[in-house]
Order: sequence, then C-alpha cells, then structure tokens
Amino acid sequence: MAEPTNQDLKDLMLSLEKMIANLDKKVDLGLATLDRKIEVGLATLERKIEVGLAQVRTEIAEVRGQVKQVEERLSGEIKRLDTELKSVETTLAAKLDGLTKRVDSQEFVNRGVIVALAGGLLTGLVKLLFFPDRLS
Repeated sequence: MAEPTNQDLKDLMLSLEKMIANLDKKVDLGLATLDRKIEVGLATLERKIEVGLAQVRTEIAEVRGQVKQVEERLSGEIKRLDTELKSVETTLAAKLDGLTKRVDSQEFVNRGVIVALAGGLLTGLVKLLFFPDRLS
C-alpha cells in the first residue's frame, strides 16, 4: 500500500468536514423537531391542566353552595328545636307544679286520715282496756 499524499489527506479532511456539516444539519433539524414536539406537548398539557382546574373550581363552587344550604337548613332546624325544647320545658314545669300541689294536698289528706285512724284505734283501745263492761 502506498502512503497517502497530502492531496489524499486534504480530500479526506474535506469529506470529513462535509460529513460533520451534514451531521450538524441533521442534529439541528432533529433538535428543532424535538423542540416543536415538546412545545406542542407542553401546550396540550397546559390546556388540559387549565380545563381540569376550571372543572375543579366549578366543583368547589358547587360544594360551597351545598355547604351553605346545609348550614342554613341546620340553623333553621336548630332554631326550631330550640323553640320546641323551650315549649317542652314550660309544659314540664307546669305539669311538675301541678304534681307538686297534688302531692302536697295528698300528704295533707293522708296525714288527716292517719291521725283519725290513730285516734280511733286509741279510743277503741282505751275503751277496751278501761271500760270493758260497756262494750256492747
């Protein structure tokens, strides 16, 4: 094999430079294509995120509205139960007063009956012990 000459080396260098230039063009073209794909993908992703956030915001607004409705219903129910409780308390207080008066009067009557019964028994016992001849 013959030794390469300067001209052969120059030709080889020129062909390498052309190959490198072609590779640079291909890499630049591939990078540009990749950049476009990434930009399109990011734009699509941003749109999807915006749509998702909009849906989440509307759902949050709906939930807040429902919470307000539930709070209003509960406050109404609490007020109604409060008034019913007060009504029941007054009714129970009135019934308790009536029962207390009845028990007081019943105690008075019972005491009177017991005193009369005890008096009758004592009278019968005195008559039996001290006046046995007058029994008939």
